Amino acid sequence: MNRKAKTQSIISIIFLSLVALMALSFCIVLLLRNANLRKEEEAMQSELEALNEEGYYTTSETQILIDAAKNEAEETGKESILELMQSKLENGDSTISTIRSVFTDQLVVADNGRYYFFPITDEIEHHAFGSEDFAINDDGFLEYTGDDTSLQFYKGIDVSRFQGEIDWEQVADYGVDFAIIRVGLRGSTEGKLLEDDTFEYNIENAIANGINVGVYFYSQAVSEEEAQEEAQFVLDLIEPYDITYPVVLDIETADSTSARTNELNQSQYTAIAQTFCSTVEGAGYEAVIYGNVKSFTLLLDAKQLSDYDTWIAYYGTPLYYPYKFGMWQYSSTGSIPGIDGDVDLNISIIDYANN
Repeated sequence: MNRKAKTQSIISIIFLSLVALMALSFCIVLLLRNANLRKEEEAMQSELEALNEEGYYTTSETQILIDAAKNEAEETGKESILELMQSKLENGDSTISTIRSVFTDQLVVADNGRYYFFPITDEIEHHAFGSEDFAINDDGFLEYTGDDTSLQFYKGIDVSRFQGEIDWEQVADYGVDFAIIRVGLRGSTEGKLLEDDTFEYNIENAIANGINVGVYFYSQAVSEEEAQEEAQFVLDLIEPYDITYPVVLDIETADSTSARTNELNQSQYTAIAQTFCSTVEGAGYEAVIYGNVKSFTLLLDAKQLSDYDTWIAYYGTPLYYPYKFGMWQYSSTGSIPGIDGDVDLNISIIDYANN
């Protein structure tokens, strides 16, 4: 072999050696990298196992648990509600009372075989009384049983010709603070304005015996014009007397298929109430609206009338009405010395005589 050939052979060996060395280095790098990956994998697996042992779960596992818990809660909730309803019905609670106990965030009203649901809103001021703040005592009168000793309450009645001739001296001696006396009404079918037969006798004798008096008018107005006519009718009749309690609009549906108000909607009822009350207050009296839960949900827009005090009619405790009120008619079967038969009983949380 000549010199040139030997040189080329040596160069080839050197080159191949370098290539082999590079290949070996690359293999070593790959082996090291694989070893690191295995260590990382083992570390991650160990961490996952540790998490699982401590109660942690993967996203998919967590979602499965959430869905299972939700289904179980729904089934449990349904069973609880059904058990509650069954228990109340078996105990003799009415259907409406049972339904109300379930839908606690809504006002439920029954009317003409249907149930209506009105969400309780914070857009109307709420009263601050709790469900245990009032109780009916052995004499049938409502008493405050709450903790606020600064509050004062006033015992009252409301009367009309249905109570006949009242002995107001006995009523006063019994401790009645105020009386709301019916001044008149509008006929539900013919629409005629009528003065209550006993209005003059009742108001004169109540005042003579030191009882604070207000009046109420049973409205069957079908327009704002008629509402203003009713208000003026009342103002004319009470003008000679010292009225220390409110002038009240009694707005209800009439129990007659031929009543003039049967076709009125909530907007019309609300406008009638606003007209009556604004006319009364324009004459310098305190205007109040009387009604039950139905009145302040189905008939009237309570939010639009929130500038006027409410006289709420609800018999029994606790009061099923969340919004602010001035007076509460809590019984229609009260017994008072000086009055033959039943009389409506009321409590006032406002001292209207000195308001």
